[in-house]
This record gives sequence, structure tokens and C-alpha cells, in this order.
Amino acid sequence: SRLTAVALLFAASAFAQAKDDSLRVIFFDVGQGDAALIRTPDGKNILIDAGPSGERIVEHLTVLGIKTVDLMIASHNHADHIGGMAAVFGAVKVREYIDNGLPALTNAYRRTVDAIESQKGLTLRAADARTFRVGKAVLRILAPPHTDDKQNNNSIGVVVQYGAFRALFTGDAEELELGLWRVTNRLGPVNLLKASHHGSANGISSEWATLVSPRVVVISVGANNPYGHPSTEVLLAWSAMGSLVYRTDAVGTVTVSAAEDGGMSVTTSSGLMPWVAK
Repeated sequence: SRLTAVALLFAASAFAQAKDDSLRVIFFDVGQGDAALIRTPDGKNILIDAGPSGERIVEHLTVLGIKTVDLMIASHNHADHIGGMAAVFGAVKVREYIDNGLPALTNAYRRTVDAIESQKGLTLRAADARTFRVGKAVLRILAPPHTDDKQNNNSIGVVVQYGAFRALFTGDAEELELGLWRVTNRLGPVNLLKASHHGSANGISSEWATLVSPRVVVISVGANNPYGHPSTEVLLAWSAMGSLVYRTDAVGTVTVSAAEDGGMSVTTSSGLMPWVAK
């Protein structure tokens, strides 16, 4: 396995030991790609993206004992976000699925579609702007604008709210889509931000950063990737705002435990950069 036993044991321990009344957000170390699990206090599971490898994401879910995913969201249909989707469908029960409605001419997309079509009782939701509840969490979908046919700028955004705690997932949205979300949605400061486009320079603007002002930023990224992610400019920008920045290539899987009053703690599979805020 490409995952160390230590990292897997950490993830299972952190998952089991979190307070029953906490919402947990786990950013899996899946290499160059995105995969994040949100576990509500009442045991509902939301998976946003599945990384590039089916083996890797299924191993993470298996160690955590996940047998059902209540909602799975493909932020967009690039292989580093949906490469593991078909394997997830084969390993656990998926109740609902959302994607951006923009097909891709790739094997990863074809495998995902085939897996979806084989599922009995699966509910397919459109990626429309809407708010709904999954367990004790409230999810607000930021719809893709469909102003062009580019996958990145048609990413699905997701705001996850649990009491005073707010997390924002942005897929690979670039400045165009982030700007549209900024002017068309009621967005404001968040506790936790999944950095857009693996920390690329085109996934941030000064206006966007000021608007969301996250306390914690997680960059899902692979070590020594050929794209130069994350950008030094992005790292400096978030640090200048006082945000704590976690990179999965540097600290491994990142687990955020959030309380209803907005308090939160961060642990990592490497043991680096633990943090608690009340």
C-alpha cells in the first residue's frame, strides 16, 4: 500500500476519538488530487471528490469503517477528483450523487458513469443553487455558472455549516468562478477553507481572500507534482492574512473537528502542526 500503517491508524484513532457532538472534516492524503469526508455528529457521511486512485480512497474509507456515504459530490469531472469514484461505488453504499453536469471525454469519467448507472436506488441531484440538510449539517450548493465548457470554472462549491462553524469547498474554481460566487452568493468569513485548485495562483484573488478570511486553509496536493502546486504566492497570501495553512503533501491527512459553537481543532497523520481554537 502507498499509505503507511501509522497514517491509517492515526486516521482511525482521530475518527473514533472525536467528541460525539463534533463535526469532522477529513482531508485525505490522496496525492495530487482532492478527497474529503465530512462526518456529521449524527453519523451521516458526505464525500466530496475521491482523488485519482480508487485503491487509495477505498483504503481510507475502509480503515474508518465507512459502509455508507449519504451524499457524494464530484466537484468537477477531472480525473484527480473522480478517478476513485467508481471504486467507492463498488465498496460502499452511496445514497445520493451530485456532479457539475459537464461530461468529460476521459476513462475516469466513463468508469464513473458506468458505476452510477449500475447503482440501484441511487438519487441523482442536479448541481443547482440550493440549501439542504444532511444529518445535523446544512449544505449550501454554489452552482457552476456554465458560462463556458471548462471543468475548473464549473466546479461545484459547497458551504458546510454546523452551528457557528462554516467550511467552504471550492473544487478547482479559478478566479472567474470565484468572482462570480463572490457577487452572486451570500458568502462571508469561514472557519475552514479547502484552497481552490490545489493552491494554484489562479485559485485566489485579494478580494476573495478578504471575503472568506479563513482561520484554517487546507491545500490538497501531491508531493513534487509537475504543476508547481501550491504557488508560493498563495502560501504567502494566506499566511499574511493570519490563516493556518495545512498541505497534505507536507503533513499527510488533515482532520478538523468542529464544535457547534465554532471551536475547532486540527490534527494530522504526521503529527505535525496540531492546533486547537476555542
